[in-house]
Amino acid sequence: MPIDFSNAWNTGVKIINQTISLVPNILLALLIFFAFLLLGAAGKSLARRWLQRQRKHQGIALLMARLVQTSILILGFLIALSVVAPSFKAGDLIKLLGVGTVAIGFAFQNILQNFLAGILLLLQEPFQLGDFISVTGIEGTVHDIQSRATIVSTKDGRRVLIPNAVLFTSPVAVESSAAKAAYNSGA
Repeated sequence: MPIDFSNAWNTGVKIINQTISLVPNILLALLIFFAFLLLGAAGKSLARRWLQRQRKHQGIALLMARLVQTSILILGFLIALSVVAPSFKAGDLIKLLGVGTVAIGFAFQNILQNFLAGILLLLQEPFQLGDFISVTGIEGTVHDIQSRATIVSTKDGRRVLIPNAVLFTSPVAVESSAAKAAYNSGA
């Protein structure tokens, strides 16, 4: 008895034709997302410059610039996704995320803890870029303060990522770069 592959063949041809018909939508979605990627980078740069001109809370300028960029990228992703899948609704994604929030919270507890500590560090500004800090045996100059970790350049040239939760909960010795510069110029 011969095996009939016509149904499988027809199904395969249908899948290939549907995929080919989606190529223009996929290209348009990629173009839209790339435009939002550029817009996000420009938004980050503008937000950072504008907030740094205010000369208050340099760390908040960094955080807000990243928040602007992330928001623009999420919006671009959702628009691109709706071009590829017109039946997609952002509300459905939000409902789905709402159900899994508790599980996500437990799974990413350390990441969320570091993120919240990073926001508090950026608000309080116990140290700034260029300051020399010492915490839990690590000493170095603050190179970058990110939302999850702070990057410190040690005296031997290494870059060390210190989780912000460690910086927030541990004693930190700070030698301000501004105070050091004033001391050196006055001596």
